[in-house]
Amino acid sequence: MRSSSAALWVLCLLGACGRTGLLHGVSGAGGSPGVDGGGTGEGRSTGGATNTSGLTEIGGFTYTGGVTNVGGIRKTGGATTTGGVGSAGGVTGNSGCRNTQTDNDNCGTCGNVCSAVSPSTAQCTAGRCLVTLASGVGQPQGITVDATSVYWTNYYDGTVMKVPLAGGAPTTLASGQTHANSIVVDATSVYWTTDDSVMKAPLDGGTQTWLDEGSNLVGIAVDATSVYWLDNSYCTVEKAPLGGGMSTTLAGLFTANCFSVGVTKDSDSIYWTGSDGTVMKVSLGGGTFTTLASKQDDPTSIAVDATSVYWVTYGAVMKVPLGGGAPTKLASVQSYGSGGIAVDVTSVYWTDNDAGNVMSVPVGGGTSTTLATGQSGPRRIAVDGTSIYWTNNINGTVMKLSPK
Repeated sequence: MRSSSAALWVLCLLGACGRTGLLHGVSGAGGSPGVDGGGTGEGRSTGGATNTSGLTEIGGFTYTGGVTNVGGIRKTGGATTTGGVGSAGGVTGNSGCRNTQTDNDNCGTCGNVCSAVSPSTAQCTAGRCLVTLASGVGQPQGITVDATSVYWTNYYDGTVMKVPLAGGAPTTLASGQTHANSIVVDATSVYWTTDDSVMKAPLDGGTQTWLDEGSNLVGIAVDATSVYWLDNSYCTVEKAPLGGGMSTTLAGLFTANCFSVGVTKDSDSIYWTGSDGTVMKVSLGGGTFTTLASKQDDPTSIAVDATSVYWVTYGAVMKVPLGGGAPTKLASVQSYGSGGIAVDVTSVYWTDNDAGNVMSVPVGGGTSTTLATGQSGPRRIAVDGTSIYWTNNINGTVMKLSPK
């Protein structure tokens, strides 16, 4: 009797006993299937679990579906959820990806990190990475981008600045400018207009070069040989050699009221808007200008692609074929004419200044998409292969949004 009690005590110690009963039918090293006994403890076997070591499972673990226990090793499968759907578009599971709308570590999709180099900051917003590239600058105005950096002008500060695409400390390329306005870059230099001059400097800063003078200069474009701009005081479109020298008037006295903020170009022509409600173009070599559209409501910023010209009016985003024709309204705009516009192969992007929104619409028309809200006076806009960039004129910030 004493040896039998001792054996029973050993079996209980090894887990064969439930809280109120024993698990019977335990097999030895031969691995015969166990039989569910009358025990009700957490150590019960519910699917014919087999012990291949001859040891009884040590209590507290439940086996389901015929799981084989090897040597009393604890089985933890099913303890972790591996793919449940969470709130706000997130996904729960082993990866920790819970909310792809606002989580900087899983922005838009699991594993996509939203970040920026300090002092720039980043926040995942509605599944896109919204980066404040620069802040505390003086009424940023024009903006452009190349493969490494974002460049902009500060109208009241009179500075020209840049910051890496990934963020970081901004660099001042030029200072002491009188109302620095429009800006553009090429492979070696940055070009900008002030109230009375066309200027350039190396991409990393340094000696500034004066290219030409005028009055109330706005808009700027560049190609391999020349820089182009509009002189609002004389209602002329001008160009000058990249290295400086005598400027050439491409189109003159094209309207009695020519105030414009928009100039762009393609490989053949310069395009601009006039406050008399016209959209025009002239050959890069000069000559007779062509009116592409008229009776537009205060057209401002302008962009061009391989087939069409696009511009912002008071209330609309418009386009017309390069050769002219009937203008097409692509989208509505709330702002009074101060927004910027950019285009790529799929979409037109613009800033709605009064509404504080950054928007897009397919180049062929369709449903508009709100890309960013709550912006503080968004002004000019630029685009590259992955992102869009804009200046916030009121709170003095330079912004980036990825993906576009």
